[in-house]
Parts: sequence; structure tokens; C-alpha cells
Amino acid sequence: MTRDITIVGAGWAGLAAAVKATQLGLKVHLFDAANAPGGRAKSVAHQGQLFDNGQHALIGAYSETLGLIQTMDLQPQALFERQAMKWQYPRGECYALPQDAYPLKALRSLLFSKRFSVREKSTLLKPLFFSVSQALWGKTDDTVAHLFQGVSPKIMRDIISPLCLSALNTPVSVASANIFMRVLKDAFANPPQSCEFLFPRLPLSDIFPLPCLNWLRERGARIQLNHRIDDLQDLDPHVPAILAVPPWQASLLTHDKYPQWSMLAKHIKHRAIASIYVKGLRAESDSKQAPSSSYPGSLMCLNDHDESEDCVHPQFGLQRDVNASTRNSHPEGAEHWALIVSAADPNARQTIIENALKAACEQLKLSDVQLELCTVEKRATFSCDAHLQRPPCWIDSGLMAAGDYVQGPYPGTLEGAVRSGFQAVTQLVDASFVSSHAGNTSRVL
Repeated sequence: MTRDITIVGAGWAGLAAAVKATQLGLKVHLFDAANAPGGRAKSVAHQGQLFDNGQHALIGAYSETLGLIQTMDLQPQALFERQAMKWQYPRGECYALPQDAYPLKALRSLLFSKRFSVREKSTLLKPLFFSVSQALWGKTDDTVAHLFQGVSPKIMRDIISPLCLSALNTPVSVASANIFMRVLKDAFANPPQSCEFLFPRLPLSDIFPLPCLNWLRERGARIQLNHRIDDLQDLDPHVPAILAVPPWQASLLTHDKYPQWSMLAKHIKHRAIASIYVKGLRAESDSKQAPSSSYPGSLMCLNDHDESEDCVHPQFGLQRDVNASTRNSHPEGAEHWALIVSAADPNARQTIIENALKAACEQLKLSDVQLELCTVEKRATFSCDAHLQRPPCWIDSGLMAAGDYVQGPYPGTLEGAVRSGFQAVTQLVDASFVSSHAGNTSRVL
């Protein structure tokens, strides 16, 4: 029996699998086609600054992700700024969860909010009943729009749609109600810190992918970046393997030998996320109405446009820091923001930039606004649609898949990717125990 394991892909799922395998005493051989780890969640250099290839924020419910970071002997409290979950609206209003240990925070916040009338709040009775009945009787999936049918348009625009877009990167018209409610449950019904925002203090690559690569090397892992695997025949058939690559690549790799699994992966649809990084000056006259310029800054909800598909207007604005090495090159009082377009139209880059610059001027009240960078990750996440049939982690004996798109309770998030990496290794180890006792030595540990 071999104690080797091959992992194809050094994104967060592949890195999580590599850490788990190393902890179990396996010898890891990790491949990735890119020249840097992190996949779709890493940092890129642009004009002397580091930007994330898409603005990321974690929540306290990401227990496996935070635990994985701690495995690198890193402390999340030093890497992230924790804030109670809240966001502001351009007119200075705020929606925030209470900072206490009592349950049902989201519900209590809505009930006591002065932004919505009693009649508007009463429209939430139906989805609340559904969430209870779903837990008790396991009703079939539906769309978020259908679940919240009849809810006040103002609550839908100001609360439900932003939550759905930020959590699932999928419009309410097609998003899975079951997964949406699962995310809300884990965030709002678990311990108080579960629903806190965690804003990165450092570029994303420095928070996990690069420290993880160093951690693995120190423990004997063999890592080959800039090395693409184009065929399963390139892998040793006697060594168990995990395909921690995007679904379209996994589908190509498995097309000939595992056509049924390949078809499930091939049918996964994706949605884009655009991150528009801008800087501008805050006028003194707007300082009282504007969010504080200290970092991490406010999360602004800019969801003024009802877009069901292929969005071109920013829904969120997140105030960000600049690299310490370049801070002196920026004028005093300059603010830096990342404006986010979830479920973005990947073919409307210029329109997205124009709308973001306009929102920075009109809604964030910045002057002399300048574009720093626009990233459009065309396949940022899978489209978390209702009734979506996701491929399983198991492909064959000794061959697993890892990625946020495989079967699981979460949408396309870092937490989903990390959990899938852990799951793939665990299933390989469990299968190797059964296979070794059955006398099957093909692709087993």
C-alpha cells in the first residue's frame, strides 16, 4: 500500500486537502498550472500595489477555513478585522445586527428597524414559516424569489437581495432557497461571532495560500507550480488522486473514463464577479454623513437597481486600506474603495466601470474619483440555482474531486472549498481502509 497522494490544483480546496493529507501522515505531491497558489482567491500586483483578484470577506461561521489558517500557526485576529455584521446605505442609514449573545439576530434586527414599516415587516411571516417547516419536514428546493414571494419590495431590495448576492453570487430569481436558508442558519443561529464580518488586513495571498505552501514544503510536500495536468494518464494509477480543479477542467480530465461524472461537472453554470478598485477624496462638508475613513471601512449597500440577471451596477462598496509601502504616494484624505458587482455581466466591463465611477461620486460622495483596477472573474463561482444537481466528491476508487462546486451544503465560497478538500481526503482514507481489507490495491493508500 502506498502512502503517497497526488493533488491536482493549489486553490483553497487543493491546499486544504494537502494540509489534511499531511496531517494524516501522507506524502503529498501537489500540482498547479499557475505560477502562484490560491486559484480564484489570491492577490495580484498592479502598478506597485497588491490587489485581490476579487474582493473577499469572510464571516465568523467559516469555522473550517479559520481553523485551517490557525494550522499554519497564524492567528485570525491578526489577519482579519472583526466587525459586527452591518451595512450602511448612501443616505447614512444603517442596518446592523445586535451585538449580543441572543439568537434570531437577523429577525430581531428587522423587527426593531425603523427603516421598514410594521406592514412591511409582517410580510416576512411566510418565509419564516417555510424555514421552520423546511427544518421539520424537509420540503423540496425552490428559488429564493418564490420563498420570499409577497415580501415587501423594499425589504427584498435592501435586505434579501444583497444577502443572496453576497452569499450565493446568484440572483434571487434562480437562487436555491435551501442553500440560502442554510447559510443564514449557520451565520445567524450559531454562536454570536458566526455572523461577524472578517475583513482581511493583508493581501489575500499572504493570509493563507503563500503561508500554506511554505508549511507544506517544510513538511516534505513536493510542489510543482506551472505544471498543467491535461490527462489522467499523466498521473500514477497506483497513487490516489484528488482533482481540486475547476469543474470545467475536471470534466475534461474525466470525460473519457468517467463520462457520467464528467457530464455533471460540465453542466455546472458559472457567474462572474467584478471588483472595481477606485480612489477619491472626501469633501469636508460630507464627512459627517460619510462613512469613517479608518480601515477597515464601512460596507455600503448600493443596491438601487433591480437587476435579475447579468448585473452591471455595483451592489456593495467596501472601504479598503492601501499597502503600507505605497501609502505615502497617495494624497492625504484619499479613500480607497472596492465596488462589487455580483452576478456580473462578464461582457460589459466598460459599462460596469462607468457605473462604478458614477456610484463612487453620487453615492459614496467622493470627488476626483480615479480608477485603480477592474477585475472581472468570469467564472468566479458556480451558479447556485434551485434544484441544481452537483457532482459528488467520489469519482472512483482512489479518485476524488474537491472544489466548492461538489455536493455540499454551501454555495461557491472559501468555506465550501475548504470543506470539500477535507472531505476528499477523509473519503480516500476511509476507502483505503475498506479496500485494503478487501484485497483491492488499485489506487488505494
